[in-house]
Amino acid sequence: MVGGLSAQEQPMKFLGISMNCTMNTFVNKLKGKGFTQEPNNNHPNTVFMKGTFGGERVKIEIRAAAKTHLVYIVVVNFNRSTSYTYENLKKTLLDKYGENNKEYNKLKEEEKYAKFTTDYIVWRLNEDAETHQCNRLVLSQCSYRANFPLVLSYIDGKNSIIDLQEVESDF
Repeated sequence: MVGGLSAQEQPMKFLGISMNCTMNTFVNKLKGKGFTQEPNNNHPNTVFMKGTFGGERVKIEIRAAAKTHLVYIVVVNFNRSTSYTYENLKKTLLDKYGENNKEYNKLKEEEKYAKFTTDYIVWRLNEDAETHQCNRLVLSQCSYRANFPLVLSYIDGKNSIIDLQEVESDF
């Protein structure tokens, strides 16, 4: 293959763990890093865990495709008591992932859903030249998430597409 590696050859990683694995494998590897599993409360294909990330106590949400059980997103929820701010997390991520990002500011949703204002920044990582699917990292500042005002989402591009295809295959 000429050029860069495709998204399929570069699965997204969280804490050094490839997301290109089943939910059970991923959860067991996180347990090996000191995370503990929380009650699920009937959320299908989702596992909640608590642990330490970036020196802070966080709650993470892991979602997997319904049929293959491949992990496609890990959402890190920072507590209100976090020492991080949106700006210093953004700077840390800019230092690590560079300026290949797009920032959205002061978005509002005011119809039948909860009213909120949020800023977020998206990094597109390891884009596949043919499919244009890519891994993404999204930092959000969320006034609508009362307990978790800062959210960092790790999204595996390939496994996100697999999840969508599995859902659509039912129709």
